[in-house]
Amino acid sequence: MSPVRLLVGAPRAVALPLQRANRTGGLYSCDITSPGPCTRIEFDNDADPSSESKEDQWMGVTVQSQGPGGKVVTCAHRYEKRQHVNTKQESRDIFGRCYVLSQNLRIEDDMDGGDWSFCDGRLRGHEKFGSCQQGVAATFTKDFHYIVFGAPGTYNWKGIVRVEQKNNTFFDMNIFEDGPYEVGGETDHDESLVPVPANSYLGFSLDSGKAIVSKDEITFVSGAPRANHSGAVVLLKRDTKSAHLLPEYIFDGEGLASSFGYDVAVADLNSDGWQDIIIGAPQYFDRDGEVGGAVYVYINQQGRWNKVKPIRLNGTKDSMFGIAVKNIGDINQDGYPDIAVGAPYDDKGKVFIYHGSPNGINTKPTQILEGKSPYFGYSIAGNMDLDRNSYPDVAVGSLSDSVAVFRCVISDFS
Repeated sequence: MSPVRLLVGAPRAVALPLQRANRTGGLYSCDITSPGPCTRIEFDNDADPSSESKEDQWMGVTVQSQGPGGKVVTCAHRYEKRQHVNTKQESRDIFGRCYVLSQNLRIEDDMDGGDWSFCDGRLRGHEKFGSCQQGVAATFTKDFHYIVFGAPGTYNWKGIVRVEQKNNTFFDMNIFEDGPYEVGGETDHDESLVPVPANSYLGFSLDSGKAIVSKDEITFVSGAPRANHSGAVVLLKRDTKSAHLLPEYIFDGEGLASSFGYDVAVADLNSDGWQDIIIGAPQYFDRDGEVGGAVYVYINQQGRWNKVKPIRLNGTKDSMFGIAVKNIGDINQDGYPDIAVGAPYDDKGKVFIYHGSPNGINTKPTQILEGKSPYFGYSIAGNMDLDRNSYPDVAVGSLSDSVAVFRCVISDFS
């Protein structure tokens, strides 16, 4: 049986030989059973300097997988298209770009490749799509039906979310017309329909699921960490007639410049059949100066959010607690999913583990993981079984050249 491999984005990796750049970022595949280094995945190894630049494009800024046997998406949100290069009329548009790869990490079918750049070819300028920055966030829905992209630079940095159905299984079932869906519309491009003001960064973080507002319908959850100077998180639904993504509910941040919505996660913490929402606000602070970041846990009341009062988990001063929040699965096998919260500026960095419970969340962390690399906890991946022992494992990234993998065992979490 081949090992399950961990995929790691390295957005500051040196360029491949044919990319005509110094530093482009990339994607690595890591065998956790081997002491050897991770392997660079070769793709995007070309460039046309007359029309594009991959210098500092940050490939690998986001990486998401459908799991063993599924697709992988990774993005470079700083990818530039250029016109009239080396003339007085030269222009640069930071559209961003994403690649989809097959399970063997190669381009195998029509879904695969780097053509995932929906802003390219649209009206330019920062007031439209010229600073789109697609791929700051990207994910697959859990039923594998959709791939979801955030483009927080669109419309004067209002930001948008776009949902596309590109699953060949559905084509085989003669299902061809299902989206794409987009905030503002796929063809209308109506920025007045974006439910947040300019400079909000909608699409900066993403998650999705059913049983958020309705048991039967999927809801897309997206952070806008600069909305109204404190941040917001928007719940979006599909409108099949217009192909728009429309707001269902908006959570507003409580702290000025708190970056509420920097990261979001969906998890049924109390196992009542309704998905709860976890929101990071890493720059939240209080007047006493003792709190440095917060995470808000909203326990779902059967799809009715207007009267839900969040539980706030606080980080220590200047820790950036909440920069990463993730559903890591049920690590202690008690029937309730658990979450992990990153605090990369707490000493060398820490990750706090909180267990779900019949009441929603245990507000005291059951474990605190400490890193040896600088800014440990900057990113987190979980809800995956890398060693096939039927317990979920957790991978923690940092702003260094290493990733820490914590494997769950029956009696311990080490």
